[in-house]
Amino acid sequence: MDKKDKVEKINAISPSFCLAKWTQVTLDLVHGTTHSCHHPKRHSVSIDAVHQNPSALHNTPEKKQARQEMLAGKRPSECQYCWNIEDTPGEHLSDRFVKSMDPWSWPFLKEVLECGSEGDYTPQYLEVMFDNACNFACSYCLADISSSIYKEMKKHGPYKVENSTHRMMDPNWKGDFKREENPFVEAFWKWLPEIWTNLKVLRVTGGEPFLSKHTFRLLEYCLSHPNKELELAFNSNLGIDRERLERYQKFAQTIRENEAVKSQELYVSVDSIGEQAEYIRRGLHYDQFLHNLQIFLEDKSFHRITLMCTFNILSIPHFDQFMETVEELKSKYPHLVLDMSYLKEPHYLKASLATSEMREKVFLGNKRVQESTLFDEFEKNKVGRIAHWLKVADEGEKLSGLRGDFFSFVNEYDKRYGTSFLASFPELKDFYILCKKERFLSSF
Repeated sequence: MDKKDKVEKINAISPSFCLAKWTQVTLDLVHGTTHSCHHPKRHSVSIDAVHQNPSALHNTPEKKQARQEMLAGKRPSECQYCWNIEDTPGEHLSDRFVKSMDPWSWPFLKEVLECGSEGDYTPQYLEVMFDNACNFACSYCLADISSSIYKEMKKHGPYKVENSTHRMMDPNWKGDFKREENPFVEAFWKWLPEIWTNLKVLRVTGGEPFLSKHTFRLLEYCLSHPNKELELAFNSNLGIDRERLERYQKFAQTIRENEAVKSQELYVSVDSIGEQAEYIRRGLHYDQFLHNLQIFLEDKSFHRITLMCTFNILSIPHFDQFMETVEELKSKYPHLVLDMSYLKEPHYLKASLATSEMREKVFLGNKRVQESTLFDEFEKNKVGRIAHWLKVADEGEKLSGLRGDFFSFVNEYDKRYGTSFLASFPELKDFYILCKKERFLSSF
């Protein structure tokens, strides 16, 4: 069955149906939250429920409600990312289709439909966050995910922007557990043996996962419980000490030698090049990142290494050069894959705040990707989707206030970290002045 036939079959079930709501789960064990697909916001898991049944880490009342809506052809509001893509003019495959057609989803369509909205489904794709320990404080990230941002917000408090809760701890989430006594971590280790042979993808994220002891415990579990169908993946900022990276690399090599899993993957993140990349992802040393990336690209233990870009307004100035850099890396390492998604929050860092002149940089970068023989269909679709979204995106009446918030944010960010926005982004001087004017006008 080709892609077109699969799309038609998915829509025949329902115009809002998505297999990922069953087959995929992302667990934040630090705060006891879950979601299926990385686009919707996380929601809390009941401690009482996981004590009775560890699968409640995935099969929550909220997900079952969303599943019911999907089967009935209604659009769950939490999936707005895909509705935005699908509602733009032209034909575009949203992640609803991409995830539904993935090998960890599509073969299990019959099982999903038999489970329906009320049953407890065993996922094929599991992403887990054991710890929020992180050595980075990225501009768009949150205190719940990064311990470095938690320290920043505890010391300095909220930013003076409309959405002042950004980067702050979410008061609705749990998280006051001692690391040794976390009921969600306990439930995970109880649940893992039940779902282990069913898993097709296991991905560990953070924080920085290689700062957690549970990450290395999981690597040991993989060695002692081989799963020949499993794709084992880890996220890393590649900015931690060499000792930890080498420890992970040795595990990866031993897992490969013992053929304990089907394949191994590594996901790394960067959103621009050079000094601008370092400004966006506070704690990043760009040259060190490239050096460590090359070490892993040359290691035969990895089937694929994915370079993730969270496309935001600060990605724009060097976007064409960024695509050139990725193209050069791909010419040497064909198993390097580019994956891009646009930033949804905070709103004042969204790329849609850009002026028409700024957006041309993105269109040039997209042109390079579309004309290159080194990027595959997946990559071209991801970058092309970003360019198309930016072409039609408009914040309307909110644009002025969001640009004012951008000005307030970068000024406060500079104060807290001793950086200089204009020194790092001289190309955005006119945009900075525009945002300053917007901030001034909004004060009246």
